[in-house]
Amino acid sequence: MAGGRQAWCPRCDEVRAARPGGDCPVCGRRLLAVPAERPGQPRPGRADRLLGRLRALAPAAAAVGVALLVLAVVASAFAAGRLTRTTPSAPAAAPATTVPGFLDEGPETGRRDFNWDARDAGITLELRSITVGTTFTRLELHVDGVPSGREVSALDRLRVRDLDGRDLLAGGVIDHIATAASRPASGGGIDTEVVLDRPLDQGAVASVELAGLTVARQVTEELRASLHDPQLQRRLGDDHDDVEWLRGRSDCPGCRLQVSCPDCRTVRVTGTAYRRGRVVIAVDAVGRTAGSVLSPVRRRVLVTDKDGITELPGWIDADGASGVISFGADLLEVIGLRAPDEPMAFRVAVLALAEQTLRGTWTIREAGG
Repeated sequence: MAGGRQAWCPRCDEVRAARPGGDCPVCGRRLLAVPAERPGQPRPGRADRLLGRLRALAPAAAAVGVALLVLAVVASAFAAGRLTRTTPSAPAAAPATTVPGFLDEGPETGRRDFNWDARDAGITLELRSITVGTTFTRLELHVDGVPSGREVSALDRLRVRDLDGRDLLAGGVIDHIATAASRPASGGGIDTEVVLDRPLDQGAVASVELAGLTVARQVTEELRASLHDPQLQRRLGDDHDDVEWLRGRSDCPGCRLQVSCPDCRTVRVTGTAYRRGRVVIAVDAVGRTAGSVLSPVRRRVLVTDKDGITELPGWIDADGASGVISFGADLLEVIGLRAPDEPMAFRVAVLALAEQTLRGTWTIREAGG
């Protein structure tokens, strides 16, 4: 993919096949240029190409299922490698999150406090204020009635009108807009913000309308794994470059990778492979993809020792309900696993924000208006 066709979504923390300045196809956030080095993200490698083949064969998945798809992809990508089929085998509280306000940089030119509210579907929305800058508009809202442990990740069907019913937003209605911040309020409820990429006349605002909220909670699944690679384990701790040695090794005598997820609720392990020093784990969503750790929102992987003391980032990508996790076996040395004669036990934590849409009709205007 050419550099000009890559852009980074700061909300999903994913690289998209689009140009900077466009909208993220998943969350609608404005895309930015890809930073030279993104913290916590390893450079693309063989697993990237593996996932590319997975995506290319995605239409076949509906017909033959992810199990056969993973078999075909891994077999073609890792000829003479090992593939282990597996049989099918807890959510955590969501922390406060804030997405950097890339769109609301620059001087402010005006602010208006409102404190208007509307209630529907058991949820109260309050428009606290609108701040306008030379290139942006920021709406600050307070939300009551959202289930505990959630944050507001997006607004649906946003519309702003004046007293004569004229639309103040370009295009009239924004179908889906990601929030720029969401955090628990000190007195209860959630404070959230959305940022528009152009200024509007805050003095002319007579109503703000919404038809839905997207709320999210963090979900976490922990895969338990062990790797026995006698040649690698004899090298751990020396001064040799294990990465290049692993890539150049053509065979792996005695190697064995085992992965299970006995407590997983939102995904199941569908296949594993270990070849040229890369651990590859195929997973499939159980139930709604948006409610699982394969949700594309802030999805990430952490590889840890069995006690969870030391952690390093792994790599994950997904196409719908099928996903691939991958990382280099050299990470196991970095997190302190140096067992020369027995399998190295480790864990793989997969985290994401699982989203749910709450429908309603909120028309926020001045009391009596």
